[in-house]
Parts: sequence; structure tokens; C-alpha cells
Amino acid sequence: MVLSTFLSDLVLSLVSLAMAYRFVGKSSIPSRSALYGFAIIGISAGLGSIHFLGINTLDTIYRFFVGLSGCVGVPLLGLAFFHFTFRSLSEKTFFLFIAVAFLLYLTFSYLYPLGIYSTVVGGIAMFIILISSLVRFPRKSNAAVMGIIGSILFIVAGLVIGTKGSTGSILNVDIFHILLAIANYCIAEGIKKLS
Repeated sequence: MVLSTFLSDLVLSLVSLAMAYRFVGKSSIPSRSALYGFAIIGISAGLGSIHFLGINTLDTIYRFFVGLSGCVGVPLLGLAFFHFTFRSLSEKTFFLFIAVAFLLYLTFSYLYPLGIYSTVVGGIAMFIILISSLVRFPRKSNAAVMGIIGSILFIVAGLVIGTKGSTGSILNVDIFHILLAIANYCIAEGIKKLS
């Protein structure tokens, strides 16, 4: 049992699920993209908190959702911003994106494991959020600032902090979880303000 990581993952789960709940019942593509993306991340973190509590019976499902979170959940957040700024997506294209993202996840996680895959697709999603927010900045400054902060926190959490080792007496994985919780809140605010 790692109590601090149980708590940090629980915070990430609760924040992510609360952000997903904000988009329940909304029919637009960005809102549904946010709902699914935050829900996947929230479920993954919830299973992680159970794992770090020392209960290992759900570890197979936990590992599956961690990968799903990085390869499908995070890209869905990028898709919401892509829809706002670059090209409106049809419902058919939206579901095709989810299907392709899921198949790529299965391919690069189970058939031909490629450890860096989730980092690459997550990075692309955050880059889309960052560019979209910068493009939107003059007119939609509140939404843009939230998108910029959220994407930068995501990038810092994933590429600078990571989940291994510690910073002083604090485990990096705990910093990672808290930064992602704040990032998810900011990105959700950005999507909400752009909707």
C-alpha cells in the first residue's frame, strides 16, 4: 500500500469524473469527446487508487484502463479542441476516430508493443490543445488561457515529472497525478467556455 499515491490517484479520479459529469447530456461533438475522455481518465485513476491501496484483484483491468486513458482518453480531449478550431467533425467521423484510436491502442499495446506510443499520441493531443488555444486567444481569452495552462501542465507532468522516482520527499507519481487533476480541470473549463 502506498497511501500518498492512493490519495493523489483518488484526487485525479474524482476531478476527472466531476469534469466528465459536466458534459453529461450535451450532444455536441466536443462535449461528448470531453465526457468520454474525462470518464476514461477518471475510471483509470479510480482503479489506480484501488491498486495503490494494496488491492490487486483488479490489476488486469487497471492496466488496460491506464493504456486506454493515454491512447484514447487523452486524444479525445485534443479532438474537442481540434473540432473548435481546425475542422468541425461529423458524428460519423467522431465515432470513426474513437474506433481507430481504440484499435491502435490494442495494436501498439498488445500485438506489437510500442511503449512510447501513448506518449506520442498524448503529446499530439496536448500540442493541438495548445495551438488551438493560442489561435483562439484574442477573442476567447478565458477559454484559451485555460487550454494553454491545461496543456502545459499535461506536458510537464508527462515529460518532466513522470511517474518514477521522487522530488525531495514527494513521489513523482503523486506530483504527476495532482498536475493532471489540475490540467483536467483547466482543459474542461476551456472546452466549456468554447462550447
